[in-house]
Order: sequence, then structure tokens, then C-alpha cells
Amino acid sequence: MRPVPVLLPGNMCDAQLWSGSGGALAAGLAEHGLGEPVYADCTLDDSIAAMARRALAQTPGPILAIGFSMGAMVAVEMAVRALERITGLVLIGYNATADLPERAAHRPVQQAEVRAGGLERVLVEELKPNYLAAANRGDAALLDLLRAMGLGLGPEVFVRQSEALRLREDRRPALAALRCPVLYMCGLEDRLCPPDWHRQWTETTPDSQLAIVAGAGHMLPLESPGPLSATIDQWLTAKEIA
Repeated sequence: MRPVPVLLPGNMCDAQLWSGSGGALAAGLAEHGLGEPVYADCTLDDSIAAMARRALAQTPGPILAIGFSMGAMVAVEMAVRALERITGLVLIGYNATADLPERAAHRPVQQAEVRAGGLERVLVEELKPNYLAAANRGDAALLDLLRAMGLGLGPEVFVRQSEALRLREDRRPALAALRCPVLYMCGLEDRLCPPDWHRQWTETTPDSQLAIVAGAGHMLPLESPGPLSATIDQWLTAKEIA
């Protein structure tokens, strides 16, 4: 049975996250003979565990889990719960730790503002611009897309996902138990989940490799979709995942 790629988006992102370079990622996955990609819905639950359970239930059989940021956390949680079904993991902009204390403390403040109607301000001023490489922070089209995705999902999704991130478990101990191939990826200018973190995850994970993409920040799938797709393609070929 062919593995099905499950694409897991980040916080306040939807399937448009994976649409860069004319859908090069989906086209590349198809060339490897994988099943039709499933775009996981991470908007309905307020815990990483529940998101993982939903994604596993949504997709029968073997899975190639490709997750970005929060979606990478969900991908690892899927492996924790059903490692025998995971043929490979692609973890982009990943943080294996529990929520950092300063971020955990600030999330309820953001949630209160969003509930009071401040979603756009939080998205535009606090979150998305800080996720981009220096050269991309003035990219109006990219900023508009990030804003539109977040506003389209709305305040209730923001609060649910914020709680999921705030209460997530530390999964660093689980990385050593991963027995499937793992590809870590991050932008060289990722300030949210920096390259040094990814080096730590790679050192901990048995069958893993790391790709760091120049000219990209945290929003790697949208900032550098071509290099992202090409790197995944090369990794799939090397690991013969199909």
C-alpha cells in the first residue's frame, strides 16, 4: 500500500501554505508514486494530541507526515501514537520542547485580545512579520497571504491553537525512539525555531538529516517553496520512500 502524504499546517495557516511554486510540492510527491496528499485540518482541536488523533483517523494505512511548525509537532505526535504507520517524517521549523515560559505566559494575553476583536492586530504586528527573513519582511503579497489565512480561520481557531501550543508536551525524549527516516528543515534566518535547535533534534534522532535554507525565515514553505520541494524530492529518492 502506497504511503499517503499528510500535510500538516502551522499556526493560523491553511492549505495555501503548501501552494508555492505552482504546487511544486504536491507535484513532486506524485512523481514518487505516493498517494494523493491529504491536507490535515488542525483547526478543530485545542491540543496537539487531539490534532494527531484526528489526522491518523482521517488517513488509513501508511503515512508520510509533512508538518510545518505546529504541524510538525502534530506529525511527531502521530509517530508517538502510531509509529508503525509512519514511513517518514518531514519536520519544518520544528520545536520539540514544551512551550517556552515567556511564550506560555504571553499566550493568554494574546487570547484575551483576540477574543475582544484584536485578531488582525496580533497577526499583523506580533506574529507573522517576525517569522520572515529580512529580505521578505517587505513582501506585500506574502504578508497579505499570511494575514488572509489568519483572518480566514478566525478568532476561535486562534484561541484553540494557542492553547494547544501552550499546553503541549516536551517531545525531545521521543525523538530518540523514532525509527523512520526524518528530514528536518529550517530557514537560516528562522528566529522562532533557529537552526541550532534543529541541529540538536538531528543529533538526537537516529535516521535523520538536516537541511538549512538560506534566504528564508520561519515561513520556509512560503518563502522558499522551490528549495523546500527540491530537498524533499532528493530525500525521498535517497530513502526510497514510496
